[in-house]
Amino acid sequence: MPSKAGWVIRDESGQFVGAGQATGNHTSNALESEFQALLIAMQSCWSHGHRKIWFEGDNREVMEILNRRKSRFDTFNWIRDVQAWKQRFQECRFTWINRKQNKPADILAKSHLPQNEQFKFYDYIPIVISSALQLENF
Repeated sequence: MPSKAGWVIRDESGQFVGAGQATGNHTSNALESEFQALLIAMQSCWSHGHRKIWFEGDNREVMEILNRRKSRFDTFNWIRDVQAWKQRFQECRFTWINRKQNKPADILAKSHLPQNEQFKFYDYIPIVISSALQLENF
């Protein structure tokens, strides 16, 4: 099954700037899907001109691997790709947050893309995540 990705871009004060969702390639396991989703989000952020970025993800293992608190040889190629993209940014950090805090991105990842599309970027708040974004402010 192909991996799915969803991400929300916010400014330094937490305000919505953009969002995206994509369907990736087939991966061998859930961890590879998480790495692929991160790479897609990194590429999207970079292509939209964001150079100082803080990636928050709800997969603790991925964040521990990227922050060198844990190692796994089977993820070496994914780590290499993420590190190569990280070098393109002026500033780039990886932080774990729980799934509840990552609800809008999780909803986007699980939502269907428009027919025949594998990637969609939104410069407006998609209806599918508007309630989740509003709930974050309470």
